[in-house]
Amino acid sequence: MFIRMVSSHRRKKRKRSIERQDIQFLTQEAMTFFIEESIKTRSTNPLQSQEFYRAARKIGKRGRIHLPHQYRNYFCRSCNYPISIKTTRIRLNSKKRQIHYFCFNCRKEQRFGYNKRSE
Repeated sequence: MFIRMVSSHRRKKRKRSIERQDIQFLTQEAMTFFIEESIKTRSTNPLQSQEFYRAARKIGKRGRIHLPHQYRNYFCRSCNYPISIKTTRIRLNSKKRQIHYFCFNCRKEQRFGYNKRSE
């Protein structure tokens, strides 16, 4: 017979303090600012765009916040270079329902799935 021991010292879940929520809000605002600036400058100056994106990721790591979902596929995952018509080759694979991005900077390929229905 197996007896399960229950610890008397259970951890209590702490609620996030108001200060932590304020820090997260400010971090999110700073990240979106840098990413939007990066998107604006990606066609004219890709290197500056890359630096803005790296700054946004660095701020996000310090604040423990992920990138916003709408901006995740705008940059190469390996070299952080902006994805645009000049810097990547984009192909669709309709059989597997995938989008293939080939980065000319780092020579890597990324694949993202998509659904038939666009919602």
